[in-house]
Order: sequence, then structure tokens, then C-alpha cells
Amino acid sequence: MSNLIERVIFVAVIHTDLESVENVRKVVHEIKPEVVAVELDRERYQQLTNPVESEEHLSPQTTGDSAQDLMQQLAILEMSLSKVTGSNVGDEMLAAIREGRAVGAKIALVDRPMQATIRAMMRVPLNELYALINVLPDAAKDIEGGGAIDILDMLKKEGAVEDIMNQFQTEFPELAKVLIAERDEYVAKALHFILNDVKGKIVAVLGAGHIQGVKSSLERILA
Repeated sequence: MSNLIERVIFVAVIHTDLESVENVRKVVHEIKPEVVAVELDRERYQQLTNPVESEEHLSPQTTGDSAQDLMQQLAILEMSLSKVTGSNVGDEMLAAIREGRAVGAKIALVDRPMQATIRAMMRVPLNELYALINVLPDAAKDIEGGGAIDILDMLKKEGAVEDIMNQFQTEFPELAKVLIAERDEYVAKALHFILNDVKGKIVAVLGAGHIQGVKSSLERILA
């Protein structure tokens, strides 16, 4: 197991963070892996490469579909962060892909399809969905009011991401399963497949909140 998992170099990123973009470029350039695996699915990748089209579909209006409304509010929150930080949503993933291609690496989109995640939300209790939907607009306002840099600085402190993930799992246990745990398992299975398919190193670019879960899932698969 150890030999296999040692071939995976995990790169934790904070979405909409310029330092994360530069760090991803540096790691991929220095490692020159055989595969660069990124936390994207095909639909999300297409949205990132056609940002004008995707932004047209974002509005603060509710659709009546709680799962779609939640995903829309999360997207709006990320866009609020990007306006303040100067790093667009997904820049770190696109940077990893571009640098990977520059060094001759294969590119793997390893996240669970977005529509599968939305369908999985149908089993999440409505009170959890609406509780999170209701707090996100205020969070976006706080970010636009100048809190974005403070949030990013806080996230970079040791243990901060783990604390936030634990709090989220406590307050929204079923959402945490759908948005975090199940996706971690999906990514781990994808990385396991790649490990068996190639002999070289893999750079896996994942949101900081997914790193530990993916590692743990991959270790269980390889055990």
C-alpha cells in the first residue's frame, strides 16, 4: 500500500486564493507528474472554461428546487470571494491543468459529477438545506464588505480547515455526507484507478477540506 499511496502528491488549495494558484503551478512544474488529477467534473470544467455563459445562470432568485438553490448560493458565495481576492473561481484547477499539459502530464477530472451530487441532495432533510441556504446570502455580504481577506488568512492557519469541517459536519451532518464524504470516496476511487493504470507520480489538486477525507478513503481502499 505504502508504495502506491506515496506516488500521490496531494496539493491542498483554497478556492479563489492567488497563493493557491501559484503553489499549484510550482508543484506541478517541479514534480512533472505523469498525471494531474483535479477536483473537477466535466460539467464544472466546461463552466470554468466558458465563464460568461456560466455567470449568466447565476442570480439571487430562488428556483423552488432546494438543492439547485443551495448550489446556486454556494456559487454566488465563491464569486463574491473572487471579486475581493482577485482570483477567479477555479483558477487553481485551471492553472494545474495548464501546467500539467505544459510538462506533458495526462489530465484527470476526478470529482463526482455535479448532477449526481445534486440528485444525492434529495435525501437530505429540508431543514438542513434551508438552514444553509438562509445563512449564505449574509455570508456573501460579509465577504463583499471586506471580510474576505480575513477569512483567507484564517483558513491558512494550522488546524483551521479541520475545525471548520468538524463544525460543518456537526451542524449539517447529512449535507456533509453528500458534499464532502461521498465526494471524498468518489475521488479516492478515481485515484485508485489511476494508480493501477499508470506507473508514475500523480499530483492531486483538491480543496483543503477534502484532503484528509480522500487520503483516509484511499488508504482504506489500498489496505
